[in-house]
Amino acid sequence: MNRKCVFLLAMILYSSFVFLPLTLCQQGSTQPGGATPNKVVTPEQKVRLQRAKESKATRQGLQAQAKQIFDAEMAREKAGDCNDAQTTYDFNVCFGKQGTTTDENLSSFERIVRELIAPEPQLPAEPATGTSQPVTAIAGPIFTPQQLAAEFDHVEQSWRQYRDTACAAAFHQFSGGSGGPSFELQCELKLARDHMRELDVIYGSDLHL
Repeated sequence: MNRKCVFLLAMILYSSFVFLPLTLCQQGSTQPGGATPNKVVTPEQKVRLQRAKESKATRQGLQAQAKQIFDAEMAREKAGDCNDAQTTYDFNVCFGKQGTTTDENLSSFERIVRELIAPEPQLPAEPATGTSQPVTAIAGPIFTPQQLAAEFDHVEQSWRQYRDTACAAAFHQFSGGSGGPSFELQCELKLARDHMRELDVIYGSDLHL
């Protein structure tokens, strides 16, 4: 056997020892058909995934309700209030009814906003939200969901105090005259609608899909 044949035989044997095990290892790392192994999802992960799915659906439902309430109230405003009223008594009755409906819509709108910013229910294995130390970002503190909800409650309480004071001032402009009550009711109605627009701006990132 000449030297050239010996060299070729040596290369063939070398290739068999090096590349054959490597090929077998690569084949063993995949399932039949070249598919990668399926990732095993733990029971806890399944619970979290299901919870996230339900939370998203609930949130979208609340956002849709808020939009329906807001759009309906803005449509009522656009249509005009008490267009057929003729007497002071008519205006008092009409603005009273209109104000009651608007206040109900505002209360529903506030409830939805608070639900959107309130903390979600905790799983048994999760630590309670907001129990850690305050976190601060570049521009200021990052509020926990509980702090945001408490702040919202304070905003609404302060706004109601402002509306009561402002609309009492509207009443006093009539110096005890018969037009005072209807003007006070009209004031309350307008400020309630304005406040719905304020909330839609302030909490827009939570309210809109």
